[in-house]
Amino acid sequence: MVKPNTFIIGAQKAATSSLYYWMSQHPEICGPSSLKDHPFFLENNHSKKEIMAFQKEYYREGYNFQKIILQGYVNYMFYPEAIKNIYSFNPKAKLICVLRNPTDRAISAYNYFKKLNLERLSFKEALYKEKDRANGSQREKNNFTYKAHGLYAEQLEYIFSIFEKDQVLVLFYEDLQENPYNVLQSIFRFLEVDEQFKAELKKVNVTGEVKHKWMHNLLYNQSNIKKFFIDRFIDPILPVHKRTNLKLAFLNWNTKPKKAGSLTKNDNIKFLEEKKLLNSFFKEDIVKLEKLLNRNLENWK
Repeated sequence: MVKPNTFIIGAQKAATSSLYYWMSQHPEICGPSSLKDHPFFLENNHSKKEIMAFQKEYYREGYNFQKIILQGYVNYMFYPEAIKNIYSFNPKAKLICVLRNPTDRAISAYNYFKKLNLERLSFKEALYKEKDRANGSQREKNNFTYKAHGLYAEQLEYIFSIFEKDQVLVLFYEDLQENPYNVLQSIFRFLEVDEQFKAELKKVNVTGEVKHKWMHNLLYNQSNIKKFFIDRFIDPILPVHKRTNLKLAFLNWNTKPKKAGSLTKNDNIKFLEEKKLLNSFFKEDIVKLEKLLNRNLENWK
């Protein structure tokens, strides 16, 4: 039975979708696109039958006896229970995470969920109401905890208490933007596969801007009619991994990317007050992170 042994665990809005796509091109890595952002290990009550079905169904098309079996979910590092579940499933697993300036990450996440018609509040309102939303639905906790997602030192300290440090590769978004081939080479070295392999560096799932808003709004509005149609007609026909592929393909096709690796001038002006609030909020955690990883992060402060 195919058993995932490498996990991309986050962080949210730090180019993990692109990284997953690049890694999965390697001939020694099996990484079906449907297994990126599938939150299987958020739950710990899966039966043996469910685990076997997960492994058999989702890896069936892409598995050809590769050395590395890849799975990922952008929020794994945010949930201690997910890290614990991954360890229980495979204590020898390797984890990969990408960290991004937490203030920029929060703004990018806000813009992304606005784009998907999920976020209805202003950014300032969202930041002030974060504690309440964190106690709400799973979707609210996943998507609207803009500050909590950026507390990387806190998250990594827990991860290092479960996994050995040499099982965890911590990368930085800025490096991925500036030197993607070098970063990929370090990943392949970490996974002990051919580090000279050159992937096609196409970006996927970027925040960007919507090309055709009417089409986007039609697909992503939160109406009861749409929910009824999906529940009754789409879900029974298309399994979740097929729907994931279709959704990602549409988002990539209908997105006009902004300049890579940066916020727009409009974002910097529009969210000036919020940026000051976030910079102050993250400062202590960044200092802890510098010590934890022995890396100067002055540009984040």
